[in-house]
Amino acid sequence: MVTYHAGSGRRLASTLGPIAADTFAGLFRGYLPQRPPESYAPGADAGTLLRSWPIPAVGLRGRQQATSFDYVTTDSRGQGLVASGALFRSGRPGPLVGFAPSTQGVARHCNPSYSCSVGLRGFWPPDFIAAYEQPSINWFLDAGADVVLIDYPRDPVHNVQLYCDHLAGANALADAVTVARCLGAGGTLGLWGFSQGGGAVGAYLEHGAGEKPAAAVVGAPPARLDDVVDHVDGSLVSGVIAYTVAGLMVSDEDIHAEIAGQLTPRGLKQLDDNLATCSGGSLLTSGWHHTSTWTASGRPLGELIDELPATSAEIGRRRLGAHDPDVPVRLWGSIHDDVIPFPMIDKLHQAWPSAEWHARELRRIPGRTGLNHFAPYFQWLPDDSAWLLGHLR
Repeated sequence: MVTYHAGSGRRLASTLGPIAADTFAGLFRGYLPQRPPESYAPGADAGTLLRSWPIPAVGLRGRQQATSFDYVTTDSRGQGLVASGALFRSGRPGPLVGFAPSTQGVARHCNPSYSCSVGLRGFWPPDFIAAYEQPSINWFLDAGADVVLIDYPRDPVHNVQLYCDHLAGANALADAVTVARCLGAGGTLGLWGFSQGGGAVGAYLEHGAGEKPAAAVVGAPPARLDDVVDHVDGSLVSGVIAYTVAGLMVSDEDIHAEIAGQLTPRGLKQLDDNLATCSGGSLLTSGWHHTSTWTASGRPLGELIDELPATSAEIGRRRLGAHDPDVPVRLWGSIHDDVIPFPMIDKLHQAWPSAEWHARELRRIPGRTGLNHFAPYFQWLPDDSAWLLGHLR
């Protein structure tokens, strides 16, 4: 019988030790993914597996294995796309966790199905990738669960990630679960998402995107993108505003025209520079920048996008809180979060009255660095994973 106890320092050491060793080796490995360019998939059924191959994911032990795959999904408007992801097998019978990752960056080399194979790697011009959620994935593997992970889909024309288009992320996750079943993953389905991933899981639950899960953990989801843009402007992670704006611009020609008309050449360069980097590189590109320096009017982007009709309508379409999920959900937010504003998550909690709500508080770290966003995630990883796996027995 598989048990899902999530505590103990011994288990923490057994999970993190191999990751650290493989990450060091990955600095010299030179593995690069060989994938065709992003493309549309007209006429193909969502959830169709196109190809798969084994990958050397960091930290795997014993019979644990990892497989990367390309598959068909749809964007939020029903357009078929080729997307990518990875399946991690624990080597034991157990549940399946659909894992929507948090933001690692929007350049192609930031895809989690690639970063999981190197752990940490630097690039020039200055950029680096860090598979900072791989400990969470391996934590589930060590508990006997399989994990299917998505890379967020991209617009094939501009090769821009559909960043925080929550329904597109939900569709990608639902179709990746279908692929995981095709590749032999069984067991009860649970969902896990933090930050950007929490938005994708939230949309999955609200829209019934695919196979119904038995339970879900939704952590710090960006339920209202305009609130997030206001909250992070001028912080170390200001680069996520560039991700957000670019994701909006590729979704609609009218939105592209509205936003482009507000940006100076410097603002457009900030978009281009951030789109070429992972989250680590974005810290160097835009850390502590104010978007008022990107706009022709000198006003911050958070103010401007609320006044742009097509843009504000799209942001409204991406909001969470329309439907209370009909499965057990643990929703949590951090009181001092310096990326996702806590009042926004509290409002989502009121729109999801059936969810188990956790308002978390750690000592506030000064500097608007994003640490108040990530620290609670890892602090409560053992408890949240135990809760989810307990519902999947």
